[in-house]
Amino acid sequence: METSVYKTAAESIMRAGQIPFSVNDTLLGLLATIMTEDQARFIPIFTKPLNHDELRSRSDLTDEALQTMLDSLMDEGIITGLPSRSDGTMVYRLLPLIPGMFEYTLMRGETGPKQKKLARLFHQLFNELAHMVQENYDTILPAFKAMPPMTRVIPVERQVDPKYETVMPYEDVKKVVDRFHTFAVAHCYCRHQKDLLDQPCQVTTQRKNCLFFGRTARFVIDRRFGEEITKDQAKQILADAEKDGLVHKAFHEASNPDKDEMAICNCCKCCCETFQLFYRGGAPTATHAAYLAKVDDEACSACEVCADMCPMEAIEIQETARVDEGRCIGCGVCAYHCPTEAITLKRTGQRLVFVPPPKVN
Repeated sequence: METSVYKTAAESIMRAGQIPFSVNDTLLGLLATIMTEDQARFIPIFTKPLNHDELRSRSDLTDEALQTMLDSLMDEGIITGLPSRSDGTMVYRLLPLIPGMFEYTLMRGETGPKQKKLARLFHQLFNELAHMVQENYDTILPAFKAMPPMTRVIPVERQVDPKYETVMPYEDVKKVVDRFHTFAVAHCYCRHQKDLLDQPCQVTTQRKNCLFFGRTARFVIDRRFGEEITKDQAKQILADAEKDGLVHKAFHEASNPDKDEMAICNCCKCCCETFQLFYRGGAPTATHAAYLAKVDDEACSACEVCADMCPMEAIEIQETARVDEGRCIGCGVCAYHCPTEAITLKRTGQRLVFVPPPKVN
């Protein structure tokens, strides 16, 4: 492995993302497992999203060789190629580590030696990130606060208290699905990584339940990261996720909640890497949300189901359930599974939930 080549590639990948991974031996070994040296030499060309003509002007490759390189990078989940909304021109983007290469390299559900090695290296890298954050906590925290959230939580809409405003269309997961015509499903990369590490999910047996929409779905289908499904199948996957107590997390274009959704992950506390990074002390919980859980004390039986299922550990049981509004992401898991229907969701309007990573050292 030519270390300098992968180091330069790593620096480009770090600039493409937000999370401050260290360019260390673990990261270089990870990249050497994902990509060839030729690919690593090429990707620093991506200082921004580029179309084919722009790439051709920056590269000494022939048109044929350039397209071969782009195809190989897309097939490995290193870049994406999506048609521009304005004129359909294909635009290529270098993916960050997360969300990006972590997801695409494990999305096919493959179980060979390469995937097992990747699972171990990602796990090690995330642990090293947590250690670095803990060692530099006061310095890094302001940088985390300045980062835009990567996700938006979509609630289990039928649990919204009827006394409050009706659910807005973009807060109704089924209406989100209805806006699109192309759908794909792929393996949950987080659960697949845990399976490869012999740490299977404690919440659900479902594995193929990460959903993609529109242009991103077409990329996932064409590059065989997942398979095409119908709108009804997508809705059924979401319904099954709600029954299992999973959280709907939407990813938007450019991490902007005003833009279209690209994907919805159905997340659990024990596998989802954003939850896991938080509990390791490696990253905050930072997400857009629009609801808060509210408890009817008279109806609450203090059964502890809500506290056990809350992915943010935002509920504690005193005489009745008590919700920490600073930690609540309004997912509705508690309300959906409350046996006495004592919890409902109150609409707050779109807000940012930012919970600093715990100090674990």
